[in-house]
Amino acid sequence: MTIPSYCAEEGGWILWYKVEDLKTKKLILEKDLITGNEKIYESIFSGAEYNVTIFFNIAVTVPRSVLKINTSLERASLLDRFWELHTKDYPVVNYNPSEKVVRFNQVKGNLTISMYGRIPQNITEKTFNGYVFNKAVDYIVLELRGPNDEMLDNISFKVIDSKINEYQNLLRSKENDLKNIKNQGVISSYVKLYEKMLNQAKVEAEMGFVDNAIKILNLLSIEGAPKEPTPSILEILFYPTVLILVGVIAFTGFMFQRSRGKLNYTLMVVEEQVKELEGLGVRLSKIDKNISSNLEGIKDRLKRLVGVS
Repeated sequence: MTIPSYCAEEGGWILWYKVEDLKTKKLILEKDLITGNEKIYESIFSGAEYNVTIFFNIAVTVPRSVLKINTSLERASLLDRFWELHTKDYPVVNYNPSEKVVRFNQVKGNLTISMYGRIPQNITEKTFNGYVFNKAVDYIVLELRGPNDEMLDNISFKVIDSKINEYQNLLRSKENDLKNIKNQGVISSYVKLYEKMLNQAKVEAEMGFVDNAIKILNLLSIEGAPKEPTPSILEILFYPTVLILVGVIAFTGFMFQRSRGKLNYTLMVVEEQVKELEGLGVRLSKIDKNISSNLEGIKDRLKRLVGVS
C-alpha cells in the first residue's frame, strides 16, 4: 500500500536554516526559504565541520506516514553524534542521534533540529591524466524523504577549498586594481592587456585549472603602470607586447588541457616569445628606462609562470 505524503507549504517543508562553524561557533550563513532571503558571511569549505540548524514545518498529519531525514555529512571530530533535537515533544521514531538518519511520524507541527558533521575532504579536487582540477561543487548535505523514499526537500551547499578561495580573493583584488588603473590615466593598451589576462584567468578557473588561473593573476601588476603623457610613443611600443602576452597566456591555457606530451612544444613557443620580449626591452631601454623596467618585470613573471629559466 502506497502511503501519500503532502507538501507542508507551497514553499516546501524546510522553512529556515542556519550554518555555524562547529569549532568557533561563528555564523557562516542563514537562509529564509519563505522570503528567499539568504545571508552568506563566509564560504563553506571541504573538510570543515559545521552545525546546521533546520526548522521544518509539517502542515498536515498523515496516519502511518513515517518521514526520514538523511545526512551525507561525515561524523565530526568534535562530537559523537549527528543530531540534536530542539523540539522535545515531536514524535520521532527510534531516535538515535549517532545514526545518520532521523525518522518521525508525519504529525502536524514544527520540528527544529541541529545536524553536526564534516564536509567530506577533497570533494572539490579531481585528478585526471596527471592534472589537478579544483571546482566548486553543489553538495547535498541533508535530504527529507517520504514513506516511499521519495525526495520531499533538501539542503545543498556551494563547497569550495582553500585553493579556490585563494583564487577568488586574488580575483577580487585584481578586479579592484583594474578599476583603479582605468581611473588613473593608464594607457589603453595596458588596460586591454590587463582585462584580457583577467578574463583568461576566469576561463582557466572555470575549467578547473585554478593553479594556472592564480599564476596568470599574479602576473598582473599596477605598480609603475605606464600613464598617458606621451600616448603616441607608448601605444606604439606597448601594443606588440599586448598581443604577444595575451597570445602566450591563451595558448598556455589551451595546452594545459592537452596531454603532458604536448607541454614541451608549449615551452618552446613561450621561449621564443620571451626572446622577442628581450629584444623589445633592449630597444625600449634606449627610449624610456621606466617602460623598459616594467616590460622586464612582465617578461620575468611570464617566464616564472611556465617555468622557463
